[in-house]
Amino acid sequence: MFCKLKQYMDAEGLNIAQLSREIGVTENAIRGYVKNSFSRIDCQIAIKICNYFQVNVGEMFIIKEVN
Repeated sequence: MFCKLKQYMDAEGLNIAQLSREIGVTENAIRGYVKNSFSRIDCQIAIKICNYFQVNVGEMFIIKEVN
């Protein structure tokens, strides 16, 4: 699984702290998605992120094989 959050944040000129304040999610949770170091997707956080960037889950999270 790969999260494109960093790309969306870069396009908007947002950093982790700013996004955290905007959507009410901890910086650590956002950092995990930005660095693709997460092992599970929290549905409530995913919804907040996707709503903020006005994309669907399939646009934000890409399923790809891990080698």
